[in-house]
Amino acid sequence: MNFLSKQDVKAPADHVFEQLADFDFYESYAMRLGAQVMRQDNYTQPQPGMSWNIKGHVRGKDRNVELTLDSYSPSDTLSYICTSKSLNAIINFNIIPLSKTETRIKVMVDVQPKGLSARVAMQSARLAKKSLDRKFDARMHDFANKISEKYHG
Repeated sequence: MNFLSKQDVKAPADHVFEQLADFDFYESYAMRLGAQVMRQDNYTQPQPGMSWNIKGHVRGKDRNVELTLDSYSPSDTLSYICTSKSLNAIINFNIIPLSKTETRIKVMVDVQPKGLSARVAMQSARLAKKSLDRKFDARMHDFANKISEKYHG
């Protein structure tokens, strides 16, 4: 199942990429939400291969996710591979400069089920795809607005 959102941000591409690549912020944010986040690599600079093990309680169950930075191209692209017991996902962020002060973020998420129960759940989700698309787009819109607000102070 694929999700796609395109959001315009009133901020330069460098700032947008910097916000998307603020790994320390996202680690602490996940921990504030109650997740356990363990960094799996020893890299001192952002680069492909960085990975995190994330454990948390979501939708009534304990979840364990491995998140790996797949590509890192400053001011251009970030992509992640997310694996869990029942799902695999690829998450791509493309940063497209529209002008010196405006940037488009294109977010693509491709989710693939691994087992039978995940396939059944995915089939149910397909029935609600329009609703899920609207929710995904709304969250990405809020996220883009926060990046813009952060830039404008």
